[in-house]
Amino acid sequence: MNKNVIKLQEKWQALILDANKIPAVTASKQWFERQSERDQKILKALAGFVGLCVIILMFIQPFYSKQDLYEAKLDKSIAVYEQLAKNAHKFQGGSGSSDSSAPILALITKQAKIAQINLKRFEPDDQNLRIWLDDVAFDNAARWLETLTRDYGINVKQISVERSDKNGRVDLRATLYK
Repeated sequence: MNKNVIKLQEKWQALILDANKIPAVTASKQWFERQSERDQKILKALAGFVGLCVIILMFIQPFYSKQDLYEAKLDKSIAVYEQLAKNAHKFQGGSGSSDSSAPILALITKQAKIAQINLKRFEPDDQNLRIWLDDVAFDNAARWLETLTRDYGINVKQISVERSDKNGRVDLRATLYK
């Protein structure tokens, strides 16, 4: 390691000697030496200030400009997120039918008629609706419940499915909510 330090010092001294051979450097060195001690201190302080400014411009300022760029990207991303959050309701519920704001009982009875499912009994319970289906085809009931969830946001809170005497048919009890 000492060899590297010695080589570095030798190269530095050779560089200084080469710089002293340049006429502009020798002239400025002579001019500096002719100045008073007070002026030399002021010139050294000024050179330090200029050196500090160069360091700031070369190293520190690019970090601040990148920070501004990243803040602008963040602001843009936040704006996009807020726009998506504001319009999220448009993407929920599949079909976007105007019926989706109707009361749960009206939606379920209407969709049951469309799916040709006979509701044996239904009972409103606060924001839930309990339904009873007897001797219904399992596939039809499953499709009907899936349509209610996908298109109208009506979910199954609790369900009980029992096999009926006939093949592929079930008795179904469910509690649905919106």
